[in-house]
Amino acid sequence: MTNRKRILVVVQQQPGSERAIDHALAMARQSDADLTVIDVYSYLDAYTKALSDVIDGSELRQLVLEHRKDHLKRYLASHDDEKARTAEVKVLDGVPFVEIIREAVNTGCELTVKVSDREGGSRNRNFGSTDMHLIRKSPIPVWTINAARKDTARRVLATVDPLAMDDESRDLHRKTLKVAAELAEMTNARLLVLSTWQLIGEESMRNSPFLKIDDARIDSLVDETDNRARNAQSLLARWFEREVPHATIPNWHVIKGTARQVIPDFVEAHDIELLVMGSVARADIPGLLIGSTAESVLGDINCSVLTVKPDGFVSPIALDQTGLDPAAPDEEEDAPPVAHAAA
Repeated sequence: MTNRKRILVVVQQQPGSERAIDHALAMARQSDADLTVIDVYSYLDAYTKALSDVIDGSELRQLVLEHRKDHLKRYLASHDDEKARTAEVKVLDGVPFVEIIREAVNTGCELTVKVSDREGGSRNRNFGSTDMHLIRKSPIPVWTINAARKDTARRVLATVDPLAMDDESRDLHRKTLKVAAELAEMTNARLLVLSTWQLIGEESMRNSPFLKIDDARIDSLVDETDNRARNAQSLLARWFEREVPHATIPNWHVIKGTARQVIPDFVEAHDIELLVMGSVARADIPGLLIGSTAESVLGDINCSVLTVKPDGFVSPIALDQTGLDPAAPDEEEDAPPVAHAAA
């Protein structure tokens, strides 16, 4: 997100979706970025065919797209803002997440911003289909805004795993921190960094009738793991101070427990408005998150979320692919993987 030049704003036909424009305009002013504002109609072909006896299909398609485009232009015109006046507006038709990813990649956007289509605003509410497809498959960072939260991002939380320090994880931690620091600076927010850790198998070692391990030995292993996590985070903090010297110094937290338990509780306890987390591709399966942990966290938080991919991430969305069936959203996994995260 450094040296951002263009932000893609997705405004869908749902209540409150225009808030994405408001957030993006504030960021564009801070970073001197240009905006592209889009909406995507699905099932437009079926709509025009149903009315083909009344009006020519191509004429109706053009009327629908132009009407929506005029609505978006009027909303932008209501802002006395140069970035709003110069924003590019497009209305597309197709599978929403596919067209959004193509537009972001083809126009060189550094960030995609949209209001979340999650079902409700409280914990234990799942993200909608379009959100999850973008989070899993977009090589561009995706900021999904919780429309139920009216505040701007006053507290930004970045999450990192201090004990996952292979090259890909280390680079993703650093990228996540840089993105979070930049967003915190743009929104004048407080930045917090959270690491979670656990001793794998601790419960079994303590409670299994078959394992005869002294409690003192288990306590020692717990302390060793805690120290490793804190030392790893300290190394990351020193890197941050050296490589991101102009950023506000974050508040660093290390908490014992699983990420799926600790992160949602931390978000709620500290009234976090924006969670920034990295997502890593599974080996040999382009465009998917690792395991269920990240997705279970996303399903149990009530704040806005920005997901970051590692450099070189390969998306399964082919930029020239056509004819995808929205009712079978995973069929495109076999498409040529041509959309990449920037290195």
